[in-house]
Amino acid sequence: MSPKKRKRHQHEPPTHSHDTSTATEPARRPNREPVLVPDPPDRRITALWLVLALLWALGTPLALAHLLFTFMDVQQTLASTHADPSTPLPGDHLSALGTALIWVLVLALAIPLLATILAALLRRKIAFFGFAAALAATALPLFLLMPPAELWQALTAHFSGP
Repeated sequence: MSPKKRKRHQHEPPTHSHDTSTATEPARRPNREPVLVPDPPDRRITALWLVLALLWALGTPLALAHLLFTFMDVQQTLASTHADPSTPLPGDHLSALGTALIWVLVLALAIPLLATILAALLRRKIAFFGFAAALAATALPLFLLMPPAELWQALTAHFSGP
């Protein structure tokens, strides 16, 4: 053996036989089980909530604006013909008002109601509460302006025809 190797071995501390089992043995690891990473939410459901929320948030004001402009057009037509306000509206004006009212009801009430029911069925709490709040935010003012009985009467008049 070379002198360098002898010197290196001479400087090593002596090992004790009763102490070696704990000092040289690596620490035991517990059983390794794979970490379960939850799957991210399905992007299709997220896209569905986004589309329904945009339909409600953008469609309701646009439908209300369409109803307002249709009503203003009917008023302007009646004012220009100097017709008596008690006379019934012509069929085309009544049909335009009925169609505009249907769009308001679909976008303001049916979309949030459908989304709330769907969120409840899919057990999505945040979406459920969000769409329930959207439904309440549009239904309360709408029903304060026009009670459900009058809404029903307007819809039956639209569907039954003049």
